[in-house]
Amino acid sequence: MIRTGVAAFISVFLLLFEGFIVMKLKGYSGIHFGNLQLLVSVLAMNFFFVFTILTHIKIWHENKGIEETEVGMK
Repeated sequence: MIRTGVAAFISVFLLLFEGFIVMKLKGYSGIHFGNLQLLVSVLAMNFFFVFTILTHIKIWHENKGIEETEVGMK
């Protein structure tokens, strides 16, 4: 649940950050997505990108804890 909320928040932040980069590189004063479908697709891509990274970090952290307890038991 926490990963979902964090991923949603960071996906909006990434959308703003990516838009800022495009505006600076192209010299635009704003970005027009054309329709709501394009905006939602970019948000969805950012959300799943961040969610997979957070899931990978969670699994790595859990495996790291298991390895530390196994080393301590030996």
